Amino acid sequence: MPVNKYNLIKSSKAVKMPAYVREIYGKIYENEKISRFLDDERIVTLMTLGFQNRLVDDVVKEISTNSKVLQIGCTFGRQIEAVAEKIGAYGKYVVIDVCLKQLERCRSKEIYQNIDFRSYNGTRPLGEKFDTVICYMLLHELPPVTKAKVINSALSSVEEGGKVIFVDYHQPAKWNLLRFLIKPFNRLYQPFAESMWKRNIDTYAKNREYFSWRKKTYAGKMYQKVVAIRQIPVYEKPASKSSFY
Repeated sequence: MPVNKYNLIKSSKAVKMPAYVREIYGKIYENEKISRFLDDERIVTLMTLGFQNRLVDDVVKEISTNSKVLQIGCTFGRQIEAVAEKIGAYGKYVVIDVCLKQLERCRSKEIYQNIDFRSYNGTRPLGEKFDTVICYMLLHELPPVTKAKVINSALSSVEEGGKVIFVDYHQPAKWNLLRFLIKPFNRLYQPFAESMWKRNIDTYAKNREYFSWRKKTYAGKMYQKVVAIRQIPVYEKPASKSSFY
């Protein structure tokens, strides 16, 4: 089956990959064989302790058909396909990433909905508003300053009444023994991951009060889904002047 010819990477030029991405994750993201291996849904399911389908399905439930959706960062597994299918042919789906090879990997999939892939750094808003913005398993890869920029960029990119959906790691429950296996792994391969244990996502928001927040955890609190909904301002009607008559 042919790939949708409209799924093109739109950019005047590829953005520069940040040094920390190249240093820590470059061996994965710039290696086509490793990326293809990790993109296997069975591998993603194994790496997420069997919770991949539930996490993806819970994201899809938050999205409306025919809506306008922005996703910051490419992902492994079926997440992008599932979102594209939910949006449908009459919505708009924009996926941005700093790694051109990851954009090319996702673009090459047999996805028949029109997806606008862009080489772009998510620390800066695109300059347009969306019904939904998704950050799926991205924040744990970012140093604190970059994390704050991406979160606030996502929040500033959503329409009034729209949602920003964050799915990422969470501090495991005290009874969850996997926490003792995860810590040494993070120290070796994901140096920023434990920042997700120490600080809630909403605390990075500059205008936290403009949103309503809800959180759901999974797998003994190993993962979290945080949804921020931009509140619609209540405009007060101007007081009427008393009549002379």
